[in-house]
Amino acid sequence: METSSSSGQLLYGPEDPSVLYLQKKHISNKLLKDGTTQLFKVRRTESKTWDVDIHDNVRYWLDIFGFKGVMDCGKSMKVDNELITALIERWRPETQTFHLPIGEAMVTLEDMQAIWGLRADGRVFTGRDHHVGYTDWPSKCRDLLGWIPNINTETKQGGLLMTALINQTRISLGDDLPTYVYIQMARIHALILLGGLILPDTTGCKVPFMWLNAFEDPDEVQNISWGSAALSYLYHYLCEASMDKRKELGGPMMLLQLWTWERMPTLRPSCIGALVH
Repeated sequence: METSSSSGQLLYGPEDPSVLYLQKKHISNKLLKDGTTQLFKVRRTESKTWDVDIHDNVRYWLDIFGFKGVMDCGKSMKVDNELITALIERWRPETQTFHLPIGEAMVTLEDMQAIWGLRADGRVFTGRDHHVGYTDWPSKCRDLLGWIPNINTETKQGGLLMTALINQTRISLGDDLPTYVYIQMARIHALILLGGLILPDTTGCKVPFMWLNAFEDPDEVQNISWGSAALSYLYHYLCEASMDKRKELGGPMMLLQLWTWERMPTLRPSCIGALVH
């Protein structure tokens, strides 16, 4: 624990280094020595997708895929980089918890399910860096998404560009199209949510091709544990940032912000009131 000594002298950092043995490399050590800290910036690019009207049939398949809770948020929120930075300064990779004056706290799978409705159990979401069942990624994109990415840009970057995906969502759909067309559009929206909000990397501009492998069978997608994938991504970036290995953040930091507002109401913006059930 990080506390003051019995003599009454204020001590910074852990009194007993046997548990928090990474203190010398932790960003809080630099903060206590120099009195300065860096402001982490969260990378996310999903905000424009909320401005697109989503067809009811597309939304139906997004619900089947397991993203109903995320879609019900319905709008983009401003990132509080100062709040996220303060949490990172209190994250301890040794215990995988936030060390706060009132004790330890952590984000759990239950939080993933309660806040965003992401499935906590089910099949593990893993990336296979190979176009399973297809000769190349463009042909797989053609069948699963309904369009072929630019070979000179997306293919060389190893992923689908977020701007290209968002442009595809602006295509208007009718009410009497084949079912597979709505499923293709639902996959595009799902990839935007994954790459821009739920599982974003630090580039903030692309979605790995290998994630397409999870969307081959629409009925199997609903069995994927998106919650465990998001939680592992969150822990990964919190650990690396707290050890001063990153300047920009990926991972579901917006969920961390929502979690903080729920668990620590005094940090919640005054414009957000409690729900009346």
